[in-house]
Amino acid sequence: MPPILKTNPTKTLLLTFLLLSGSFIISKTTHAAPNRQARHDIFKAQIAKGRDLFVNETFSGNGRTCSTCHRLDNNHTIDPKYIARLPDDDPLFIAETNPELAALEQPKLLRQFGLILANIDGFDKPAVLRSVPHLLALGTTITPEEEFEGRVVKHAVGWSADGSPGNGSLRSFTTGAVMQHMPKTLNREEGIDFRLPTDDELDALEAYMLSLGRTEDLDLDNMYFSSPIVQKGRELFHSKEPGTGQCKGCHLNAGANSSSSLQNGNRNTGVDNMPDSPLKLVWKKTPSDGGFGGDERNDCGWSAQETCYGNNEFNMTSVVEAADTAPFFHNNSVNTIEEAVAFYNSNAFHASPGANPADPNDPESVCERCIHLEPTQVTAIALFLRTINAMENIRSSNDLDWQAYSQKRKPRRALLKLAIAETEDAIEVLEGGVIIPNPQSVQLLHKALSHQQEALYTPISRQARNLLKQAIEYKQQANDLLLKEAPAATNED
Repeated sequence: MPPILKTNPTKTLLLTFLLLSGSFIISKTTHAAPNRQARHDIFKAQIAKGRDLFVNETFSGNGRTCSTCHRLDNNHTIDPKYIARLPDDDPLFIAETNPELAALEQPKLLRQFGLILANIDGFDKPAVLRSVPHLLALGTTITPEEEFEGRVVKHAVGWSADGSPGNGSLRSFTTGAVMQHMPKTLNREEGIDFRLPTDDELDALEAYMLSLGRTEDLDLDNMYFSSPIVQKGRELFHSKEPGTGQCKGCHLNAGANSSSSLQNGNRNTGVDNMPDSPLKLVWKKTPSDGGFGGDERNDCGWSAQETCYGNNEFNMTSVVEAADTAPFFHNNSVNTIEEAVAFYNSNAFHASPGANPADPNDPESVCERCIHLEPTQVTAIALFLRTINAMENIRSSNDLDWQAYSQKRKPRRALLKLAIAETEDAIEVLEGGVIIPNPQSVQLLHKALSHQQEALYTPISRQARNLLKQAIEYKQQANDLLLKEAPAATNED
């Protein structure tokens, strides 16, 4: 695959969308050398091809495509609220309409929890139920720590870092998805139930997925927030010190990399061992998910008596994009970002290897990484996560608006719909915490959204461009109000 060229991060997301006219969006590279520009042209053509395959290619299967589960207008994922709006003939629900695929999913759990069946441990082992991971900022998250439990994987993907067959690469992840989710029958015979992607198609799909979202992590050590609540949340989050959230250890700069290895690691944090799982209350036969690896264990789940396959470890995920990709964790077990933060106060976490208790049966005695956050501190961390998520939404929305700015009506509308979805996400994320630390930013985002919606239905290009310029300005103002300058140095410093 041609090398990924680093572009201005405020322009990168725009590489991902084809125009309806058949051309593709070009992210401009400043002062590119001729040979670099040639590679860049090849790569953006791959992204365009990959996007088309992602949205439209069924691989001669059951009618599903990659975007059946990874929706472009929903952060390249799905969730119960989104699923509830889909018509019954959507390919997502094929297990309900095709008797030969009745066991492809658990329809009740798909609709209630947004969970899909995945034979992570092989088709000869029971399937587990997992949420659909978003595909944003993959380039910053998938470099694995050198070795997981004696096994080397190329990329940390699929919640457990072994969600991909073969060498564990993102490229192979696509192959596994075709076999798992797109067959005509559960015999899963290549050439009959589906066709596998070609090498060229795999290259293009990988290029598309790597182009989505951020291309760089934040620099939280040099970010300061205008709200003292959000600033306190940043301090509690981006620390490894006792008495804080100690989140920095696994989520350096709110990404998915360990602050020690600077790579994505696997950890057992006890998520699958929470009592009274909503999923198990609905379906008592829910299998325990063993995470990474395929070794059989008989001490899984809250009872420590269930069978699972793996070592109970899951790989780390970026939390910049977390607040608007609820529910949370690999099993969608909690609903809000506040609940996700509060999980680390729980006995399930404190008894896990991730907390490193001296005695798992009495984790409160000596526990190296047990976390004790007050409710006010949980709120502060959650509002910090909501704020940085909204900032990413604003960045993405403005990029899309700028690309729409110079287009004719039909392609402009296609881009604007995606830009509007990002602005709506920013508003929903900031308002979802109930406490609103920056109400003026929310007001500006509502104004921007109104201008975007008007531009969507305006047939006159000049008028649409004026509306977009104003929307972009409002969003930038909203973003700037969330931040403040670095504090002045004192003599003591």
